[in-house]
Amino acid sequence: MKMTARNLIVLCLLFSPFAGRTQVRENWMDKPVSAWPRIALVNHVQYKNGDRYVDPSFKYAATGFLIGSGKDTLAATAKHILWIAKNRKTKSTEINNDLEQWVMTPKGMGKDSALIGRLLNEDPEEQLEGKGATSLDRDWIVFSTTKVASGLYPLKPRYTQVKPGEKVYILSCAYEDSLCTVHEGRVYKKLGMDILIRRDMKTHKGGCSGSPVIDANGYLIGVLSRSSYSEHGNVSVAISTEYLKEVLNKNPSLNIPKKDYGELLYHTVLKDGTEKAMRQYRDLIKDPQNYYTYNLYSPDRNGLRETGEKLILLGRYQEAIEMLKFAVKMTGGFYVNYNLLGKAQLLGGNKDLAIKAYQAAVKANEDKGNEAYAELEKLQAKP
Repeated sequence: MKMTARNLIVLCLLFSPFAGRTQVRENWMDKPVSAWPRIALVNHVQYKNGDRYVDPSFKYAATGFLIGSGKDTLAATAKHILWIAKNRKTKSTEINNDLEQWVMTPKGMGKDSALIGRLLNEDPEEQLEGKGATSLDRDWIVFSTTKVASGLYPLKPRYTQVKPGEKVYILSCAYEDSLCTVHEGRVYKKLGMDILIRRDMKTHKGGCSGSPVIDANGYLIGVLSRSSYSEHGNVSVAISTEYLKEVLNKNPSLNIPKKDYGELLYHTVLKDGTEKAMRQYRDLIKDPQNYYTYNLYSPDRNGLRETGEKLILLGRYQEAIEMLKFAVKMTGGFYVNYNLLGKAQLLGGNKDLAIKAYQAAVKANEDKGNEAYAELEKLQAKP
């Protein structure tokens, strides 16, 4: 046979360890959910120094699952699970030398288990919590395994891009549920590695972090990270298998922090004004590739809000007001946005508008710890 380019491509596909996996439907997908294999598991963690969980009320640390890599059986969950299964000795993604035992088991179903080996994407340089942390941007931890019961099912990963409208299933072990459960959703959009999923958000409960997200054929497309705001309401956010692939390929730049778009906008405001900065932000979010480079969808950072905060500190109140109004419009009516807007309005001499902003903050978050209550009490007090 003449080795044409086309024939070479066909041969590569035939002998790829993941060849055809997105085309061949897993046969268990045609069965009732109750007859699906045991996929979603719970994490039982013990460190050598006696640490287990951040609070003794936790009996396990959220959801995990197994992966068939084509060579080995791996285990995975969300990286921020290390906030719960907390080793107080470290503030980074580093546990191998301190781990006594990590076991994954089905919840309330038999004694089958998977014994965890080593954390493959351990990174002593990666900050786990606080400002500058990347744990939620790349919310995967991937382990080798040393022993896996035959009754547990490793998922096959899919590395092709998901598309809006695709049906997906989230397999979760919520703390309040007696067994692990399956929930259906639809891909809303993909922003960098973040897959936004529309679903019944009442089923997005504590303990669901680390859940595997599978496509309509039964292939792993991501790990459940968190919930978030979108222009069409709250959504679940999964981090795609793109990160898993980078872990397995031993990418040396695996956890390099994304660029801070807030810093970019701040300097644009100082140089060219708020209108130019707003156009710059709109241009950034138009291109999906920018979500790989900039922290545009970070759950911990809001560059628009941070720009407003910096402008307040400079005494540039009108520009701060403009940027904070824009933050509310573009990233949602979070109470923190409204509180800062109220502060900027008050410092800018707009008491009535400050009151409106603080009232909006209270509506967005009725918790009595919300500072807007105290500000409104002062502003509305009779002389």
